[in-house]
Amino acid sequence: MIRGAGALMLSLAAGGVSAAAGEAGFSYVRAMDSAAARVIVDVRPRAACEGRTVSGARCLPAADFLGPHRRLASWRDILWLLGTAGLRGDESVLVIGEEPTARDFVAGLLHLAGQREVRVLTEPVPRLLAAGTAAGAGRPRDFARAVVFEAPMRDALVVMGSELAAAKPLPALLDGRASAEYWGEIARASRAGHLPGAISLPAAELRAAAGQATLPEGKSVAYGHDALEGIAYFTLLRAGHGVDARVYPEGWAEWAAHGDWPADAVSYPEAVHRPAAAVTAAPPAPTSPGSLTAGALMGALGLAAIAFAAGLGVGRCGRG
Repeated sequence: MIRGAGALMLSLAAGGVSAAAGEAGFSYVRAMDSAAARVIVDVRPRAACEGRTVSGARCLPAADFLGPHRRLASWRDILWLLGTAGLRGDESVLVIGEEPTARDFVAGLLHLAGQREVRVLTEPVPRLLAAGTAAGAGRPRDFARAVVFEAPMRDALVVMGSELAAAKPLPALLDGRASAEYWGEIARASRAGHLPGAISLPAAELRAAAGQATLPEGKSVAYGHDALEGIAYFTLLRAGHGVDARVYPEGWAEWAAHGDWPADAVSYPEAVHRPAAAVTAAPPAPTSPGSLTAGALMGALGLAAIAFAAGLGVGRCGRG
């Protein structure tokens, strides 16, 4: 692929992101509406949400869906967690937050899980509150499941790595990482590069676009570095720009770990060489004066016995 081709695809049209950019039931919105039946979900860290948020919002931090090293929880656990937030799947949900990646990650999870309607508010929560939006303490999710999330999953939108590795030919792929990662100049995994034939279309450039970007037509599979970034990128494409995209949630972090899966622009990070520890002899064990005297005495007695035996032998030889 020619370097910079992704940037060429960002030819901007007049106008900003609107609700019409996404699909029915999954889109960005720029302002709060007055829908009383809509459930508001705040994805900011728990302390921030419980401290002060939009009145009536439920706290559902992005971190609750992630394990060590940002590993995505199992879908069974995700659905259980949504039940602890009082979601059944048939509600209309408005997702709010501050950091766009975390906000879009939770919105994408809700959509994939089967939530009937998900709107993503692009205005950050602090700005909403500063503008006079009614505020209050956020409602934390329960420790036990309050209701059962019953909506059928949109699992057709999720693509597994093994499925992609076996696909011939590969589907159209959109890489949402920074261009330096795409070209193998920066590595956050065991190897650097990108999936074969993927188009570089960095999420950061899409978010910075002043207007609605003209994007590739047709079906595609989006991925990022990991599930957090990949699902957020999926939301940005699908809800923000109306792209008919599926998502490979585990992204480059998983793909890079499989050395037998093909890749383009491959490079390998230098191994970290640590200086070898100096090898030193262990110091002699300390001894007490008494044990030292006894040792010396035993040694002297041994030498005396040897000398006596040697003299006796010499004498016998002389008599003979």
